Amino acid sequence: MEKRLHKKIVFSLLALVSVFAVIVLCYMQTPLLEGFEAKTYDLRFKAMRGAVAARPDIALIAIDGKSIAELGRFPFSRKYYASLVDQVTAAGAKALLMDAFFPEPESAEVDQAFAAAMARAGNVYLAVAFDLNRDCVAVGVTESIKQLSGAAKGSGHINFLPDEDGINRHTMPLIAYGDKIYPSLALRGAMEALGVEEIEQSTFNIKVGEVRIPTAVNGTMMINHIGPPGSYQTFSFVDVVKGRIAADLLKDKLLFMGATALGIYDMRVTPFDGNTPGVEINATIADNIISGNFIRRSGVEAIIDILFIFILGMASFLVIAKLRPFPAFFLLLLLAGGYIAFTYYMFVAGYWFSMVYPLAGMMVASAVSAGFRFVTMDRRAKEIRSIFSSYVSGKVVDQLVNDPEGAGIGVSTKEVTVLFSDLKGFTSYSEQVEPYKLVSTLNEYLAEMTRVIMSHGGTVDKFLGDGIMAYWGAPLAQENHAELAIGCTFVMQERMAALQKKWRKDGTQPFSFRLGINSGEVIAGTIGAKGKKMEYTIIGDSVNLGARLEGTAKFYGVDILVSESTYQATKEKFIYRNLDYIRVVGKRVPIQIYELVAAGDDPDRETLIAGISQFEEALAFYRQKLWGQALAVFEKYSKEYPDDRVAELFVNRCVSFEKDPPVGAWNGVYDRQEK
Repeated sequence: MEKRLHKKIVFSLLALVSVFAVIVLCYMQTPLLEGFEAKTYDLRFKAMRGAVAARPDIALIAIDGKSIAELGRFPFSRKYYASLVDQVTAAGAKALLMDAFFPEPESAEVDQAFAAAMARAGNVYLAVAFDLNRDCVAVGVTESIKQLSGAAKGSGHINFLPDEDGINRHTMPLIAYGDKIYPSLALRGAMEALGVEEIEQSTFNIKVGEVRIPTAVNGTMMINHIGPPGSYQTFSFVDVVKGRIAADLLKDKLLFMGATALGIYDMRVTPFDGNTPGVEINATIADNIISGNFIRRSGVEAIIDILFIFILGMASFLVIAKLRPFPAFFLLLLLAGGYIAFTYYMFVAGYWFSMVYPLAGMMVASAVSAGFRFVTMDRRAKEIRSIFSSYVSGKVVDQLVNDPEGAGIGVSTKEVTVLFSDLKGFTSYSEQVEPYKLVSTLNEYLAEMTRVIMSHGGTVDKFLGDGIMAYWGAPLAQENHAELAIGCTFVMQERMAALQKKWRKDGTQPFSFRLGINSGEVIAGTIGAKGKKMEYTIIGDSVNLGARLEGTAKFYGVDILVSESTYQATKEKFIYRNLDYIRVVGKRVPIQIYELVAAGDDPDRETLIAGISQFEEALAFYRQKLWGQALAVFEKYSKEYPDDRVAELFVNRCVSFEKDPPVGAWNGVYDRQEK
């Protein structure tokens, strides 16, 4: 009897501890679980609720590809913006909110005409953008020149507040700077639509007329996204400017003007789409405020979350402890499904209740209960290894057995060097030969390269068709991972040369490869479908940049392209050529890229360095905007190295810039638009 009482006490304590642990995690808002919770927010929009109808009195004026094609290179002359203002004013639009600012004068005549048009209209707002520090405090501002800002009715900030994964789920309706409070452009539009001039801000809401905007303690508002891009009626900028849009289509409309052309890159990530124009998000926020259609996640919702964590966790603990596995599984599935349905219903009603934490409470409680039952009743602790082995790849079984938490993404951060390779001309070759021959040749190549990589301490992560992704520095740390990777490339080239010789002898078309190499911090761990297929891999920006470099190598016509970080780690032992200063697609910060030329002890070292010095002399002139001097050296270099595509690219750039020099504080960055 005493033993049974002791068991019940331990049972109750374990149940309380397991549930309390999840409550603590909920209170601490750990980044990992909060990240998953944010994904459920996205899921509720895209996969569960879907798109909803947008307000018909809100429309977009898009600076799109059509406008650029007709009006010329962006940014446009302000004479077109003046015409835009006159057209929408004549049509009787409620207000024009321009997701654009004009920080520098164009010309006295054009600026005066633009200012006069806005003054006549009396309902035009311009954008301002703040520089925010890590605490989201404004420390600087970019706005239009006083002549224009003074003529506009007002201004609104266009700052976005994406989460760590880049998705826009929150917005800042108000930003304080100096002794002023600046509404967002979206809030300005809502105030125009509501006919309100004053704003009242308190700890958990912002009052705009009769509408109360629910906010978090930090003053942010959840965005209730309407749908994917194209949810709002959209007019092309050039069509409005040239009077092609009927006045009744613009009358009484709240018009948000902004860029939608991909080349301008004012694209944002939302739960619905990874390329949503920023202007459409502003329209959505205004829609939310005007309609009073908000998503609330405040203290009340947090308390209810904790109650559900406790109730579902305790219920799960009892179900696992009292029922057989199959009935318990289906009952828990029903319980979880019911709770998910509840959260969806409340989400549609405008309340965000957590999915992750209560379900995590169920999982933790179920796991603890199952463990307790396992230890006290079944005595089968030795089966842990076999359980893990059934769904984890063999190379990390031992690691996962020792650290079960390792079965998730984000196990640890590691410094690695990642390599991406691709075969030149393989796509066209694959269209000309029989599948058997194609697979045989490809397998021969992949097998040989795999042996080389593994013999040099690398890990072959995966095959990407005819490409290879490999890395050094994980799962085991390697201090000289960059040097190992670069050294491996020379052996890969030697083996490739041997394969080419063999293929020519066999009558098979020979190939060569391109490589992109980057060093940096990644997240390393197991990823996949739990219980089905999981693999140890690496993810992160450093991996993405390595892949971009492989594609960029093709553009420059070089075999091996490395990043600044890899170059810095290995420049003492290998010969490189400083190739360019570029901004790859998807990245805001530009990087230096380098071509791997040869090993440091190459017998032709002096000749190679002489050629590189000549190229880099021309590159220095180019970056100083000395186009004529750069062109002369590049042309001389091209004659000595006629097969160098890079020199040809710079010759063309110099010729172009001599005719049409870059405007503003040009720093030599070349924007790569392709992956």
